[in-house]
Amino acid sequence: MDLLVLGSSDAFNGAGRCHASYVVQDGDAPSIVIDFGATTLFAMRRAGMVGTDIGAVLITHLHGDHFGGLPFLLLDGMYHDVRTTPLHLVGAVGLEKRLTALFDALYTDVSQRPRPYDTHIAEIAPGAVTEVAGYRVEAFAAEHMDPPEMPLCLRITGPSGKVIAFSGDTEECPGFYEAARGADLLVAECTGLRPPCGRHMAWNPNWREILGRGGARRILLSHLSREVREQIPALLAECPPGIELFFADDLLRVVV
Repeated sequence: MDLLVLGSSDAFNGAGRCHASYVVQDGDAPSIVIDFGATTLFAMRRAGMVGTDIGAVLITHLHGDHFGGLPFLLLDGMYHDVRTTPLHLVGAVGLEKRLTALFDALYTDVSQRPRPYDTHIAEIAPGAVTEVAGYRVEAFAAEHMDPPEMPLCLRITGPSGKVIAFSGDTEECPGFYEAARGADLLVAECTGLRPPCGRHMAWNPNWREILGRGGARRILLSHLSREVREQIPALLAECPPGIELFFADDLLRVVV
């Protein structure tokens, strides 16, 4: 299983990076993207990819830096890199309504036109287990938004049996640990150096205290603010021995 970091920043494109987004590919299974923010189609172009290279998109939660680029992907499949195969969108409860409203707001004259491909949208709640494009997807409750929103941590098992867990955006919570337990790679957010940084995880106290008990073999920290990125060498020096910790950057490739 391979992971490509399309973007590694927070919502503010910290240090000139794209919104946090990732491509997962396992053997002959279609590539899937986890989260699709406003900069993700650009990030795909920069990585040499086109929209038809992916079979599915998984959305952890309905904030703009995590799903706001989907209308551009839909439009791209209609008029640019024309898609003829189905596109599967799987995400947090409310995805279809919010995506429809966003596409209508951006491109009212084209959003309801027929597409040359089928769009399949599935909404999943915490506790759900589903299959998409040959991958097993397990959803756990994240702590990031107020009800009725239901943000997710995701655990993805590829056809090879390898497991990558994604925290999405979340505070430290049980769902985070459930998703991460025993994963071959944990991709998790580290938005700030310390609180306050919204309902996010920070280096201190979160990661300084939980490294080594996150349950994953390797940890890739992402969704980085400018301040976190500037301190990466110092943060790595604080990492306990025996922990394989590294920080995401745009276009980083990881073999799992």
